Amino acid sequence: MIGAELTRAIRQAGLCALMLAGFGALPQAARAQSAPVLTVPEIRSCICQEQRISSLRNVTAQKDADYKSRQAQSKDLSTQIDKMRATMDPTDTMAQDQLSELIDLRARVQQQIRETALPALQQATNALNAQVQSYNAACANRTIYDSDDVTAHQNLVCPAP
Repeated sequence: MIGAELTRAIRQAGLCALMLAGFGALPQAARAQSAPVLTVPEIRSCICQEQRISSLRNVTAQKDADYKSRQAQSKDLSTQIDKMRATMDPTDTMAQDQLSELIDLRARVQQQIRETALPALQQATNALNAQVQSYNAACANRTIYDSDDVTAHQNLVCPAP
């Protein structure tokens, strides 16, 4: 008998929790409905912004891959330099020349990172962040009617990125 009473009490507590959660969601639902509805031109603008964001994500991913590749190259060169220093004969002039070339190559790669790869990644990331911020301000959490969405997609032409 105690098990049945316990089960009933748990069910009642669960129902109460669901009811309270539902009442708590009402103001939020009302707020969502009070957000301005997107017009067809605004929907078109938002769709174009989504395409631009996708394009910028691809560019940022490429810049990030290039940056990481150069970082890995620099790390590999450092590893080669350390191994060579640890095992080379200090009187071997050919080994010294090889070591010098590796050090110069690593310096050039690090310079490329500082002057090209990192600034390009930062620029791409900033452009992506600005576009996402613009999209969020204009498009996020706004109501879109299905009929307006269908109309907005018809004959849609977005400007080239």
